[in-house]
Amino acid sequence: MGRVTIVCVEFTDGSALMSEYRGLAEEYTRAVKGLFGERLVSICFFGSIVTGKATPESDVDVLIIAEKFARDIGSRIDETLPVHEKLRRSEAYRKLRSQGRSAFISEILLTPDEAKTHPPILLDMTEAVDIAYDRGGFLGSVLEDIRRRLRELGAVKVTAKKGYYWLLKPDARPGEVVEI
Repeated sequence: MGRVTIVCVEFTDGSALMSEYRGLAEEYTRAVKGLFGERLVSICFFGSIVTGKATPESDVDVLIIAEKFARDIGSRIDETLPVHEKLRRSEAYRKLRSQGRSAFISEILLTPDEAKTHPPILLDMTEAVDIAYDRGGFLGSVLEDIRRRLRELGAVKVTAKKGYYWLLKPDARPGEVVEI
């Protein structure tokens, strides 16, 4: 199993984020904290801006875990629109864009109960994640549960020509159900 690049409770000099994205991530985190207040459980950044493989076209992958989200995804996205509007007016956004980089935020919005079911998107966060906020260590605990389960299963991340995929249980029998 690969190692976690970094897990931090607040942004520090040791953050795994590519330096170009630091200001935007800090602005985004402040705006999300302000919007969700006590409902907010966790915010983390993952994907290419954490692994160091971001290109100028890469988006900024973010997971937000909050209590009392609407059931439908459209309403969840609508709820974060004020954050995006605020971000577009920020100096950090303008600076990133002036460097020729995308500042598009791609959000995954989950409730704590949904995160506890270990949705497949969390597999991407078991190896490289930058946790900007994690009330009570919730997300860190969920990710550690998934890492433990992946070790138990003998899971392997397989590199392919256009990315990668997870082989969750290499010795699985036909018809066997594998859960993480």
